[in-house]
Amino acid sequence: MAEMPEGVFQQLQIRCPSCNQRFRVGPELKGRKVECGSCQFRFLVDDKAELKNRKFYPGEKNDPTLSQYSRQPNSEFAVITPVEPVVYIDSPVMDRVEPTPISKIIFGIVGGGVMAFTLLILITGASSSGILNGVTTDRRLVIAGFAALVGTIMITYANPRARGKAMFFALLGSLALISTPIFLTEGSKALTSVSQTVESIAPPPVSGDGRKKISDLKAAVGYAPMETAMLQAGQGGQVMGIWLRGLRESNAEMVYTYLVRSSQSSQQSHLYPRMNQNALIVLINPKLTLEELALQSERIGAVSQIVPELHLIEVKVANERFSEQSPILLNDKENGAFYLLNLRELQGIDIRRINDALLRLALADPLQSRDDIIKRMIELLEISDREMLINICKAMLVWSDGKDGAPQAAMKAASILFISEKDLPIEVATFLAKWQQSDLYPILEQLWLNDPTSWEEVFMKSGEPAEARVIKHLTQGSNRLRMSAARIIGRVGGKSGEEALQFALEATTDLELQSSFSNALDAIRQRQR
Repeated sequence: MAEMPEGVFQQLQIRCPSCNQRFRVGPELKGRKVECGSCQFRFLVDDKAELKNRKFYPGEKNDPTLSQYSRQPNSEFAVITPVEPVVYIDSPVMDRVEPTPISKIIFGIVGGGVMAFTLLILITGASSSGILNGVTTDRRLVIAGFAALVGTIMITYANPRARGKAMFFALLGSLALISTPIFLTEGSKALTSVSQTVESIAPPPVSGDGRKKISDLKAAVGYAPMETAMLQAGQGGQVMGIWLRGLRESNAEMVYTYLVRSSQSSQQSHLYPRMNQNALIVLINPKLTLEELALQSERIGAVSQIVPELHLIEVKVANERFSEQSPILLNDKENGAFYLLNLRELQGIDIRRINDALLRLALADPLQSRDDIIKRMIELLEISDREMLINICKAMLVWSDGKDGAPQAAMKAASILFISEKDLPIEVATFLAKWQQSDLYPILEQLWLNDPTSWEEVFMKSGEPAEARVIKHLTQGSNRLRMSAARIIGRVGGKSGEEALQFALEATTDLELQSSFSNALDAIRQRQR
């Protein structure tokens, strides 16, 4: 058995009076103060602190958990020193900490997302080709203010235990939102509307030194085609030219088609390309004045000058206006920019893109930008052909409330189309019948007389005024026409229609006509109950 080192037996085993921690120390510390390495309590190394092991006899278990007591030597009647009980300090009552509900976390995320997304739109859309092009600064401030208010409320609600910090960061975000439209003002000028009065249009002021001499301008433009067209037009004709600077070749055909269409010029008009992305468009017999044509040209770019002596308008083309938007955004009705993007398409000059935008809006609920969209549709009626007129009336059927002037403007365009083609699309007549335009009924009667089956339903939708137009046909015309008249009166007729049907029923012996008249009478009486 290995022997223990001699120094181990000489060391003293002591116990801290405060925490009862045991230690071994050298005999030289006897009678001196030491510091407990566990609780830093200082005490004197004496017989009270010294720990002496009791003896264990055979059969007993050396259990380290047994209480051990120090013997007091040199005292037959030792006085037992009372041991003070250890007093523990009550732990402070801690506030109950509960996890933040997931609903509030979602509110905070959504609030921050609204502010971040709006800030991104305000930054990226603030350009002449961005989605906020044409949106004025005051409207941008409204958008920013609304996003700031919503974001601040949601973020503050989501942090009930740190409302001060949440409010601080929300206010920083709000400040960034509000200041963005103030400093980023590019593209904040409202797009020019063709409904502006011509009196408000005047040639831009040009200094005497700044304006080119007539001869220099004619040389730069290549004015010879204009002179030739004027000679061919004679005294009764009219010729106007538009000098386009910076026109990309890919946009030339689209710009030419727009100008010919908007000015209602002859198809003999022509486009003459020039060097350095310039072009001259010669319009033959336009229906507009030079000032009105300048107003239409502002959709293409900035009008630099109007030269009445040469019947010429100079335009600096803004090619970025013709860039196409993403088809995904244009068709996504859930996207907040859906209405704004399609309004911009309507305000463009590409006829194909305008028709596509009209069809998209015809399938969308009129939730945003209603006044601006209806206003632009009314403007488009002035340059519409048959296809565009159909698409406009489809969209107006959804967007118009009948008090915005749309039915009257559509009636004017429909009358012009009927005079030229002796026909009217059913979609156009359906829209006009909804608002009971009085000028529609003579046209509708002619169309119905030629084809009762196709136009009977439209006549029914036109309401009570249709009764006066068809009541006389109960007793004249073909049986097919008379039965159609009976069905129309049965749907919209009143007392006079009932009397006319009763008279026609008694005057005819045709069983098929009698059945039609009888059914119409029953429908009127059933409706009048």
